Amino acid sequence: MELLQDHNEPLYLQLKKILRTAVVNGEYVPGQQIPTEQELMKQYNVSRITVRRAIQELINEKYLIKSQGKGTFVSQTRLSRELVKLKSFTEGCEDNHQVAKSQVLSVTVDKANKHDISRLGVSAEDKVIHITRLRFRDDVPFLIEHSYYPYPQYELLLHHNLSGSIYAILKEKLGLIPARSEKSVEIAYATAEQAQLLGINKGAALFLMRTVVYDEEDCPVHHNIVYLDGVTYRFSF
Repeated sequence: MELLQDHNEPLYLQLKKILRTAVVNGEYVPGQQIPTEQELMKQYNVSRITVRRAIQELINEKYLIKSQGKGTFVSQTRLSRELVKLKSFTEGCEDNHQVAKSQVLSVTVDKANKHDISRLGVSAEDKVIHITRLRFRDDVPFLIEHSYYPYPQYELLLHHNLSGSIYAILKEKLGLIPARSEKSVEIAYATAEQAQLLGINKGAALFLMRTVVYDEEDCPVHHNIVYLDGVTYRFSF
């Protein structure tokens, strides 16, 4: 397979996207060695400089790691999380022997939009509490979380420290235990702001997860829009 020599996009970017897609799609699994520079040069009919630049950018974005004298491998740092079982970010970290932390970026009360109406069952006249947090595992920024709770039903959240577990607050103050969730996942690419928060390059692949969480009476508690580092996160079904 040859890259498009007359394409507007530089050859190293074309190669980078091919390799990144192979990692994201699981063609190269965590810990697997990718082809050598010489093999990639031959396979894609490009120079060593092109191959090295593509690989270096993928290393910078944490898709790959280089082992001196051994070669280049797909990053093994992965955090597993089940889609079919409701589990908090904190619990997911604990299951992987990691420490979860959160930085609250903003807390606002906003007019409900169409997504809030469809996911929470509120009306156009209602308001929601919008909580934005940057979440860390072992002090490394890992995901950006936008959470939306009906207002004034969950007004108490405005008066608590939200850098810890919100579910713990709801359980302690309201006796509320989230029972199930509905999730969808797609691929997105980091904006400049998201890249800065997560310490990755603009345009790096992210998982975009949309979630609606329900209580034991099957009433919506909140919905989330979460952007996760596409390299260090995988889903198990």
